[in-house]
Amino acid sequence: MTDPSANDLVEFRGQLPPQHAVAAAWGSTLFVLPSVDEAFGVAYVEAMAGGVPAIGCCGEDGPEEIAACGGGIVLVPPGDPNALAVEIESLLRDPSRLEALGREARDTVAREFTWEKCGRDTVAAYRAVVAAGREAVGA
Repeated sequence: MTDPSANDLVEFRGQLPPQHAVAAAWGSTLFVLPSVDEAFGVAYVEAMAGGVPAIGCCGEDGPEEIAACGGGIVLVPPGDPNALAVEIESLLRDPSRLEALGREARDTVAREFTWEKCGRDTVAAYRAVVAAGREAVGA
């Protein structure tokens, strides 16, 4: 960010116990995890469940999958701190966009990332595999 006083607006917490990590995320304005090694990224979903918009990296399975399910997460190129800084500053300077993304984040999680949906999708995947196996053996 260009404003030197903005440095006191960012807090690096390090590793936290799960309940403290979720509380810290939900108490934030924006969740930023520019990781380049996220298999899924539960942390994004946890933050978004609290109505906190997230920023992740393009090309990462987790953030890409989450973004494909709905709004509330913005993707930036990996390894590009300038693009990351521009997106952070852009969001923080546009409260209405930030608020809209927060609503989209909560809606995306409520619609796509519940245990009930996970259970239904898992059962459907197993049924599809069983059906394909039956067809393969002519049963």
